[in-house]
Amino acid sequence: MKARYANRISRLTIASCIAAVMQSPPVAAQAWRDLAPQPAPQAPRSASSPSTSETEATSARIAVERLAGLVFAPAHASTAASPMPRARIVAEGLPVLDADFLQRFNADLDKPLTFGRLAEIRRAVVERYRAAGKPLVDVYVPEQDVSSGIVRIDVAEFRLGRVHASGNTHFSSRLLEREMPLEPGAPIPQAAVTSGLAVLNANPYRHVDVVFAPGETANTTDVVLQTEDRLPLRVSAGYDNEGVPDLGRDRFFAGIGYGNLFGLDQQIAYQFTASNDFFSGNPDIEGRPNRARFTAHALSYTAPLPWLDSIELFGVYAQSTPRLPDTYGQTGISEQLSFRYDLRLPSIRDTTQLIQIGYDFKRSNNDLEFGGSQVFSSNTHVHQFLLLYDISKPTDAGTAHAAASFVASPGGLDGNNNDAAFEAARQGATARYIYMQLTASRATALGAGFALMTSGTFQWTPNTLLPSEEMGLGGETSVRGYVPYVALGDRGWNIQTELRTPAVSLGASNAVVQPFVFFDAGRVWTTIDQPAENNPGLLASVGAGVRVQWSRFLDLRCTYGVPLRAPTPNGSKAPMVLLYVSIGT
Repeated sequence: MKARYANRISRLTIASCIAAVMQSPPVAAQAWRDLAPQPAPQAPRSASSPSTSETEATSARIAVERLAGLVFAPAHASTAASPMPRARIVAEGLPVLDADFLQRFNADLDKPLTFGRLAEIRRAVVERYRAAGKPLVDVYVPEQDVSSGIVRIDVAEFRLGRVHASGNTHFSSRLLEREMPLEPGAPIPQAAVTSGLAVLNANPYRHVDVVFAPGETANTTDVVLQTEDRLPLRVSAGYDNEGVPDLGRDRFFAGIGYGNLFGLDQQIAYQFTASNDFFSGNPDIEGRPNRARFTAHALSYTAPLPWLDSIELFGVYAQSTPRLPDTYGQTGISEQLSFRYDLRLPSIRDTTQLIQIGYDFKRSNNDLEFGGSQVFSSNTHVHQFLLLYDISKPTDAGTAHAAASFVASPGGLDGNNNDAAFEAARQGATARYIYMQLTASRATALGAGFALMTSGTFQWTPNTLLPSEEMGLGGETSVRGYVPYVALGDRGWNIQTELRTPAVSLGASNAVVQPFVFFDAGRVWTTIDQPAENNPGLLASVGAGVRVQWSRFLDLRCTYGVPLRAPTPNGSKAPMVLLYVSIGT
């Protein structure tokens, strides 16, 4: 039995793709999304081992002349001959093999049973256990007397011997092993392995696969955490042209991140972003401070908890000084401080799910970051609470992901969190509001190396929101071909579709080039008439682009988008090029 076990276990490798992505961008935090520290690139993921069928001979040789009954029993149960069972097909002490499953073998009764058919029955039991989230099982026919026509089939569900890490250099074995929620001597459910991999691979400085290996005692399995890690430090810098026009389209950023703070798997990252005139200087405008039109500091911190949940803290401080004649001596200041608690729910086979609870505090005296042109004489304070459900699972080309969030603000929590302050910032806005948002994305393999990427967002509210909570269209993350925040609305939808060609490797450099074409569309509405705001109706664009990635050192994206509708009446439909470049360690 040991040899039979080893042959099967050697094929059972679970790649980390089953623990896919739980790191969604924070909901209801548009300014943070635009300025957050760039994450370290994930290590390349190993492909899962191809599934191979059991190599039992499909022999037509007769095993039993006339099948009188089938008895499925735990492998540790007594093998002594038993009398004819009350039912002709029974499963003793194996709740996974229920009556519906057993009925499929009724057609075999009172007929000759071949060795080939016996192998098919064993494979059916294995598949049944896998469907129940128990992939580690051996099904075999023990030596027995079958003269009565009753055949006993034993089921051995393997239990955990031990969990041990292998290949790790920069993360301790103890740290990795404690993040896999398995107990020695207990069964090894696939859901627990999936949950553990989700936690282990949430850190971008390592990549972990699970490999099952024979344990030291009978019917046990060791779980090996096959790890590829690197020094958990990243220094990066880059450029993009995704700023709003009044604050400078061209932006530069630089950041630093560390992924194993205090040796506890905690991550911290900082990024500084500035418009290009931070380096080139500004024209001399009387009364205007001589500083860059836009600067921002963003900081994030993530800590896993011993029970596999995690907490996140992130914040941003942004300063905006546009080159406008009516802003002499005025500077826009925006601040945000947010908290998230990620509660991981039990996985369902290879599907991971979590509930996120959060709080945002935002302070601002302007709408400049969202395409506006106003600096107000007073501040608005936002206090809002978030509840989110997130689910994801691997697909043949990546990941399928969906999330539903609910955001609520009770209002009246401080002197600037009231209707008067909100009304001064936007007509009809109130400090008490709710909104809901649905997001979904999927990667689908089309064959021959082509893949279709689709994503969508829908937002609804009965209230009038401040710009930081509105849905924005334009830019790389919504409708390419338009400037960021060309349109804002309280309600709206947006879809992005992208057809990716096969990736092309550039020699031995590990650089990969992947061209793509896309179609984007979206529309936003205001809950009340806002005559001073641009509402272009439907926006749509088509275009093409290319992504270039060289290991973790270079990430480049260039997009050429063609608007199909003008963003303003009689406005231009000129194409737009968006460029993003990031280099790092």
